[in-house]
Parts: sequence; structure tokens; C-alpha cells
Amino acid sequence: MDFNSKQRAWRTASAPPCMIPEPDYGDSKEGESKRNSRVCSTNGMRFSEDGLVIPKKPQNPCLESSERQNLHRELLFNQKIGKSVIGQKTELHKAFDKLREDQKKKELEEEKLQKKTALEKKLEEQANKLKQQEELETKKIEAADQPEFLRVHARVCAQTVDSKS
Repeated sequence: MDFNSKQRAWRTASAPPCMIPEPDYGDSKEGESKRNSRVCSTNGMRFSEDGLVIPKKPQNPCLESSERQNLHRELLFNQKIGKSVIGQKTELHKAFDKLREDQKKKELEEEKLQKKTALEKKLEEQANKLKQQEELETKKIEAADQPEFLRVHARVCAQTVDSKS
């Protein structure tokens, strides 16, 4: 006896009674295919005629869960009407994103102001000097428009305040 025949003999001897194959009295191919496809089940496990365990088909979680079915149905409906539900954000997320964008814009503007070239700095200094000169000229013009007695009175008051302190 070879190894395979010993294994077959052992399987048939140790297999449950439903696993013992029925005798084949015919030589037709139909009977052989029926005999090989016959399945016995014991304790929830399914065995073929050869004593091999037949694997179970995995359960589909989408078919079992009604929540998943409803979600899938809703997604299909929204896709049909052209509405994008997945890409939507809540109002809070939208407001937060807008706030972030505004802050980035302000930071960019501040960086532009801080990264002035030497020419821009000189131009700004000259503009400030011109403003100061214009202010001095306007003060002189206002002072010239005042009557002389008011100017003298202001000097006298200033001198008396200085001498008192």
C-alpha cells in the first residue's frame, strides 16, 4: 500500500458516518460527479466527499447592516442628482478655514512691509522729512498771521513760568 491509499483508509475509518461514501454501482460519469459534489455537514462544518473542509462564503457586512444599506442608498441618490455630500464641510469648518485664510493674507502683507528694499526705505525717509518740513512751514505761516502783541505776550508768559520754577 502506498501513502495515499493509507491516508484514504484512515480518513474513511475516522470520518463521521455521513462522510462514508456510498458505493458506486455504475460506471457512468454522472454518478461520479454527483458523488464528488455531495456535501455533508456536522457541527456547522461542511465536508466534501473526499473529507476536505469546504470553505464558507464570507458574509457581506453591507447586506447585513440596515444603516449601511440606507447610507449607500442615500449616496447613490445624491450621486444621481449631482449633489456632492462627501466633500461638504460644516459651517464651523468653513468659518475656521476662512479665518485661517484671512490670517495668512495679513501675514503676507506684514512680510511685504518688513521686507522693504534699501531704495524703499530711503524713499520713505524722504517722504517723512518732507512731511515734517511742511508741518514746520504751516506753523511758521500760522505764527506770522498772529498779531505781534500775542507773540510778545506768549514770550513773556513763557519767561515768567521759567523764572518761577
